[in-house]
Amino acid sequence: MTVMICLTIAIFTFAQKSGESVPAAAKSAFSAKFPTAKKVKWSVEKPGEFEVDFTLNNVEQSALVDPKGNIIETEIEIKESELPQAVKAALAKDFAGYKKDEFTKATDAKGVVAFEMQVIKGKEKLAVEFDANGKLLSKTALKEEKEGKEDKN
Repeated sequence: MTVMICLTIAIFTFAQKSGESVPAAAKSAFSAKFPTAKKVKWSVEKPGEFEVDFTLNNVEQSALVDPKGNIIETEIEIKESELPQAVKAALAKDFAGYKKDEFTKATDAKGVVAFEMQVIKGKEKLAVEFDANGKLLSKTALKEEKEGKEDKN
């Protein structure tokens, strides 16, 4: 019986990670909005939200889609040079001396844009988010697991 339960859980988990449980409405809405997307990979972000990572015009992107097919948010990788001047100024002021990395432009369903990136100084690694006017919206500490592994090799 225990083996059967474990097998069922494993199959369910694999189905979610591989996109098998993604509702047809979500897939259809994504395909309609991004018909030329390549390297499409679905996963479960959290209950009721599906994340799809894809490449469009050789640029890494992602989208959050609900089960009814509503696009909740889209994200696109950008270069630091593409940040609004107000965001660049806030980064220079509030995060002087930090290395900046992994820039994304996120747009929610209402068209509100935010700019997300990682900032690193010594052992401190943060995920920060700004609005287009340079206002800091969030600052979250990130774990250093990957960095620690890289230092050992």
